[in-house]
Amino acid sequence: MFNQNMKTKIGNRLHRAREERKLNQVDMAELLGVSSATYSRMERSETSVELEQIVQFANLLGIPPQEFLPHNMTVNGYNHSQKGQVGVVIGNVYHNLNETDIVKELQHEIELKDKEIQFMSEKIKLLENQIEILNQLVNTNNP
Repeated sequence: MFNQNMKTKIGNRLHRAREERKLNQVDMAELLGVSSATYSRMERSETSVELEQIVQFANLLGIPPQEFLPHNMTVNGYNHSQKGQVGVVIGNVYHNLNETDIVKELQHEIELKDKEIQFMSEKIKLLENQIEILNQLVNTNNP
C-alpha cells in the first residue's frame, strides 16, 4: 500500500515517539501489540504498516494519525452525511468504513489499552522494586 517514503515517515515517527517515551524497542513493541522483530522492521522502514495499524498506533501513542501520513492523505472522523461511516481520504479518493468495522476497531483499541495498562502496571512494579532495593542499599551504607 505504501511506498518507501511513506515507510520512512512512519518509521521515523515511531522512532521519535519511542524516544520521547524513553522506551526501548521491546517495550514499544509490547505497548503497540506487535512483536519486537516486527516493530524493529517498522522503525527501520523495512516493512509496510496497514492504515488501520497507523490509526491504532496513533491512538495508543496520543499522536494525531496525520503525523504518520503524507500531506495528501487524511484520516476523517465521523461523516454526518453518511451516518455510521468514517473514512480515509487518499488523494481525492474517499474510503469508507462501516459501523461494524468501527465497533471492531474500537474493541481492538480497548484490548490494546488494556494491554498498555497491564504493561505500565508491571513497569511500575519493577520500578518500585528497584526503588526498594536502592533504599535498602542506602540504608545499609549509611547506618
